Amino acid sequence: MENSAENRTCPSAAAEEKTEGRRHFVKTTLAVGIGAACVAVPVYGGARMALYPLQQEGLSGKEYQLTTLANLDETPRLYAVTDTVTDAWVSSPNQPIGTVFIRKTAEGEVQAFQTVCPHAGCRIKVDKQKDPETGEEKTIFFCPCHGDAFDLNGERLSPETSKSARSMDSLETRVDEEGRVFVKFQSFRLGCAEKSPV
Repeated sequence: MENSAENRTCPSAAAEEKTEGRRHFVKTTLAVGIGAACVAVPVYGGARMALYPLQQEGLSGKEYQLTTLANLDETPRLYAVTDTVTDAWVSSPNQPIGTVFIRKTAEGEVQAFQTVCPHAGCRIKVDKQKDPETGEEKTIFFCPCHGDAFDLNGERLSPETSKSARSMDSLETRVDEEGRVFVKFQSFRLGCAEKSPV
């Protein structure tokens, strides 16, 4: 009688092995799944970065009408560049693809600059700042990430101490007979002295 009661309450060695085998299988499956997810995230991110220019094929180097001559003076103004972005599956209209500064010089020349700092890709700002060379406060371009400063013609103010290896990236402009201002939007490689289109 006692033996049969013990048999009912204590699992057999075979049953214990079966349970342990299931636990091992579940643990192994979970470990493989979590490991795969940990590897997939950076691989996916890297692939997106590598393939991003291909997803926007045809946008770089395209001309956009962004303002009119009547809206411009010597103070740089920020303009958003939008276009229809098409990747491998979807076409999305009116998507922001970048921003540019546009200004008209005292001589009447229209200048446009990429807002991406050539050093590490931070967004350049324009505001009253202390000129690093003269110490006087005036309107200049500056990178808030690493402190580089550029004059209103896009030139580095302290080339010998600048983190950026080149001046701001200028963009081609065109003004038609109706006074509309067109800018050829372009992205350039970061961190090198040469201005090289992406």
